[in-house]
Amino acid sequence: MASHIPSGLPPVAQARMAEMASQHSWGSSLGVSEFAAISKVGFHPVGQVLGAAVWNVGDTGGEECPYGVQVYRREGTTTGQSALGMIRHVQAPQGAAAIGSARPLVSALYQARRAAINRMLNECAALGGLGVIAVELTVGTFAEGSMEFRAFGTAVSAPGVPRRGSPFASDLSGQDFTKLIGYGWVPVGLAMGVAVGYRHDDWLAKGQTRFMAGNVEITGYTDLVGQVRRDARNELELDLLRMGAEGVVVREMDTKFSQRSCPIVPFGKDHVVEATVLGTAIAQFARMQPPPVYGIHRMDDSRRKEAPAPQQMSVHLEGDEEKKEPEGESGQDQASDPGAGG
Repeated sequence: MASHIPSGLPPVAQARMAEMASQHSWGSSLGVSEFAAISKVGFHPVGQVLGAAVWNVGDTGGEECPYGVQVYRREGTTTGQSALGMIRHVQAPQGAAAIGSARPLVSALYQARRAAINRMLNECAALGGLGVIAVELTVGTFAEGSMEFRAFGTAVSAPGVPRRGSPFASDLSGQDFTKLIGYGWVPVGLAMGVAVGYRHDDWLAKGQTRFMAGNVEITGYTDLVGQVRRDARNELELDLLRMGAEGVVVREMDTKFSQRSCPIVPFGKDHVVEATVLGTAIAQFARMQPPPVYGIHRMDDSRRKEAPAPQQMSVHLEGDEEKKEPEGESGQDQASDPGAGG
């Protein structure tokens, strides 16, 4: 176990790493099956590592509403005009034009998660680990207006394998990590895609959500969810390019919905969607021969064992039981017994 403690760690983390190094012991959050699986490919745990960051979420960047801005500024598409020429009907923007993006909030979510992950990786480096597996990323409310971001996992190492560059992080379980190594792939890091968007509840959405509307699609909400998820996937692709990975194994796709008061339209409401895509970025280090696939074969009748014939029992009135022999054997005994006929 390494004795060098990085100076970038908080003082509490430095003290914990120094204590673990002095005791020459390690802890693990892996299950027994996970521990046995990684041992088959030459890895072993070196300790539990943790990274946390508390951020104040203030400026979200969503102080405007595309619907309200264009409608109130008469920037929409003119659909008609009254006979007197005094009133003009303006159609609200549709599709992607009606969806706003909270860029400052997205930037804060990225920075907070990256801060927690980097502190976890610093602890892994202090323990001499190659990377962290079975990483759990959690987000919770710390206080009013602030959120806690935490990354927790098990640092692993392999005897005789030197670490090149910074440690990797993976949310794969021990079994999945073993399969990945067995097929010639290695984790590069945790890839994330985060997007936040909002859309005004216009007259069409209000009409489609009424009780009397029946079973109909709410087109405005569909556009919002689809656009935000596309933005999250695009951010994930950019994260892969930054890491230099070849692909990603996605294990978590989360979508949260909320509502807010529209900052432009009085008494109006906006729906807000936050989409998060999280996975392990991977790269191939060797072309391995795939293991054989064992199919399910149907057994023919010759391989089936015939069930033995059930034994027949006769019960006397006295309560004694005796076995009744097959009729063929009983008939032969009677024919061979001289006294049977008399």
